[in-house]
Amino acid sequence: MVVSMFAAGFAAAPVAAASVNGQYVNDAGDQVDIVYQGQDVYLTGGDIDAAAVDDTVNLREVDSFDGGVVDTSSQVEQLTVESASEFGLGSGLAVEIDTDDLSSGDYFIRGAGDLPNSPDQSDTFEVTTQSLSVEFDDDSVTDEGSNAETDLDISSDRGTYSVNVTADGLEDEDLFNIFSGDGANFSSDRPTRIDADNLASTGNFYSNGEFKIGLYQEDDENYDQKIVLVNIQDSEETIDFDGIDTDDYTFEFNVTDTEASDASSISVGELDRQASFDESVYSQTAGDIVEMTVELDDTDNAWVQIGSEESGFVDVLYVEDDDSDDEVTFEVNTRVLGTPVNFDEAYNTEDDIVESELYDTVSNDNAPEYYSEDTDTTLGAGNNFEGYLQAIDQIESDEGKFDQLARPLQPTTYEVAVNGNQNFIVNEDDESELDDEIGLATLDLTQPGVENVQTWTAPGNPADETTNTTELLNEVTQSSDIALDDQLVIQAEASGIYGHMVQIEDFDALDDGFSASTLSELDGRDGEGVNIEIEADDATGNQDPTSLDFDASSDVISVFVDQESGQMFIVVDTSEDDSAFSQSVEDGTDFTAEIEYEADDEDQFEFNGQGPLGGAANDQNTAAFPYFAAGEDNTESASADFSLADREASFDNINDNDEVEIANTESATVTGTTNVAPGTEVSVRVQSTSGVSPSFVETSEDIEVGEDGTFEAELDLSAASVDDTATVDFRVEGSSISDSDAVIVEQAQDPASFEVSELNPQDVTATVGDALTVTATVENTGDQEATQTVEFRVGGSAVASQDVTLGAGNSTTVEFADVDTSSLDAGEYEHGVFTDNDEQTATLTLEAADDGSDGSDGSDGSDGSDGSDGSDGSDGSDGSDGSDGSDGSDGSDGTTDDGTPGFGAIVALVALIAAALLATRRNE
Repeated sequence: MVVSMFAAGFAAAPVAAASVNGQYVNDAGDQVDIVYQGQDVYLTGGDIDAAAVDDTVNLREVDSFDGGVVDTSSQVEQLTVESASEFGLGSGLAVEIDTDDLSSGDYFIRGAGDLPNSPDQSDTFEVTTQSLSVEFDDDSVTDEGSNAETDLDISSDRGTYSVNVTADGLEDEDLFNIFSGDGANFSSDRPTRIDADNLASTGNFYSNGEFKIGLYQEDDENYDQKIVLVNIQDSEETIDFDGIDTDDYTFEFNVTDTEASDASSISVGELDRQASFDESVYSQTAGDIVEMTVELDDTDNAWVQIGSEESGFVDVLYVEDDDSDDEVTFEVNTRVLGTPVNFDEAYNTEDDIVESELYDTVSNDNAPEYYSEDTDTTLGAGNNFEGYLQAIDQIESDEGKFDQLARPLQPTTYEVAVNGNQNFIVNEDDESELDDEIGLATLDLTQPGVENVQTWTAPGNPADETTNTTELLNEVTQSSDIALDDQLVIQAEASGIYGHMVQIEDFDALDDGFSASTLSELDGRDGEGVNIEIEADDATGNQDPTSLDFDASSDVISVFVDQESGQMFIVVDTSEDDSAFSQSVEDGTDFTAEIEYEADDEDQFEFNGQGPLGGAANDQNTAAFPYFAAGEDNTESASADFSLADREASFDNINDNDEVEIANTESATVTGTTNVAPGTEVSVRVQSTSGVSPSFVETSEDIEVGEDGTFEAELDLSAASVDDTATVDFRVEGSSISDSDAVIVEQAQDPASFEVSELNPQDVTATVGDALTVTATVENTGDQEATQTVEFRVGGSAVASQDVTLGAGNSTTVEFADVDTSSLDAGEYEHGVFTDNDEQTATLTLEAADDGSDGSDGSDGSDGSDGSDGSDGSDGSDGSDGSDGSDGSDGSDGTTDDGTPGFGAIVALVALIAAALLATRRNE
């Protein structure tokens, strides 16, 4: 290139306008009117062909146009005419124009051949400057983990272009790994290297969204220090600095064919993984499912060791947050963990990634590395998980990783630790260590057992109508008398079996409910020692007793668990009694539901060596619950009795003729009692008998059976006449369940109502062990005679009762004498007298007995006459207890006057059942 010697403001003499016979073209020979600064332009053909090679021409910048013709211009530089073939543009002559240093404006060439001095505007070309903006979303990233990623935004005023990318300290391999995003690798994913002259047509690149990453051929200058983003448009993509050395980097971005460029800086720092558990102690019964959550900070992955050589079990997990919530949540099946089952029977995660060394699911990229004493020395030929277990004396050299356990994980504590890297170390004491422990929790497995079974009833529905135990408990009412067609709910306070049930079915059943067949299979695995039996007390003829059929479909029998509170609910739709039971159920059939965890007399449970099953001394046919010691006294069981009866109802306001009296008013009420489940929608219909004129039929709106089994319906019987006879029907779902004769009266008598007053004593203080006598007045304020059971309750539980019959307007005094308090703890209790209609309560405060002074009371302790008082005197514990022991009659009084057992034990039992239900509801 020859720089012009003309003055920059030189103006050519005016000449007549002329068209250029030729054209301005780019490298590809395509005609161009506008080019970006830095792109090469060529004048070819026509008028320039009249010149000769090595002739000099002038490149000029247009200062102004007049009427579409160049009016004034300025000299830029002198150029040389060359052969067009030098530039790959065919035959003829050409002039190469380098636009690198040209400012934005219009340009033309003249001065050789037949080129005009003042061409038309259309025979000039325009140079414009390309803009380029490049920006990282973050100023800093980490060298691994989720924070190694950031977005890169590239924009320009040009449609499509290619960009060279360089950064001091990074080679083409590093740049490729960064720009190709998460998951790509230079060694396996790099494309074929490309020629810099063929960028426009190449297909050799790796795509990361809109970024197409190419590598230059080795003959290109500094090919190993750069990459090229091929034919890109404005875009924003995620790039990944995983594995890049920590440092501050400035990235240079240069468009390949223009002078457009930009730079952006970013700092790569070392990942500082942090982790914690959502609980410091995970407490769960052995054999059940425990859920753990690892909360991650500045990383999306980590490694977790469950157990240690101290607890006798170890597994190593790789965990990764896969739903971008900064935590990993997973479930562990403590019944089968450590046994050769499928991975998804031992572990479960809904939204994240969990891989296990024990179950061979850890990918190579995430595999732990095992070292001896420090991270400089590997475990050698056994540098794998089994070698690790051998080094910490978990298994012998001839054993495998599933030989750690003789029986399922037993009740004890297990460390659960998070490692910030993949390195696990065996120290000089042959103990396991984490190279970078960043989180620690304890798994506390407690003793399982079975403690209580009780029954409930609920309105008739398919057994799988709801899978939510909270909703289920909102519908049920405790009862041992179940009406056929209602739901029967058997609640068992049992634990240690839910992991086995998951192994039979799957983890989803914890939320969706188990099929009844799962219980059948569990019961049929004899060695497990779990016996579940729900059958009638009596058999008919030579037949087997009627029993619950666990092969029934889920809409007939479903099983739901709340393992947090150790509760299992067997829900039965009794309307399908032919399917729910082994045979049809007769009205009034009594049943027993029993769950037993059986211990063997001599041997504990051991695995059979082939899977999660086993039995006493590894005999699958001999029962031994896996968590009980040997000995028949260790067997646990619980049972509940219930009966199934046809639906029925009875009506109030029965006169001497066994007719229901109903008033002829617009708001006549019909009340009564039914065994249909509380909450069930029912109705009452009153229809005149034959011969009554005018006839009438009235049906109430749907009403719900009350908690106590009562119902009250309202009907408009104003059209009926006094003394009209009728039939009254109690109806469920449009079908008559019970009916009775009825008569229309002017005014129906109010039913009996037993009101309580004059409770004595009311607020009272006594000492534990004292005997109490309580009285109250009970008055029938209704219009009919009735008999009710009147109860004395302490702490919400009935401890004494008596039947009381009262005519209309009559009253009586009830007395509960010599109520024993020795079974109660010191504290405050609500006590009172209760009828079906009313109650009166007050506060009973019990103070602890002074055992020291009582024990030294020699004269009382030697009270011969009291101590030898028949059965009373034989009560050794009371008889020897100082002043309390000498009170022979009071101390030994095990029953109340009406034969009801002393209320301490009953309070404890009922409180236990109530607490279990309350715990279930709270946990839901």
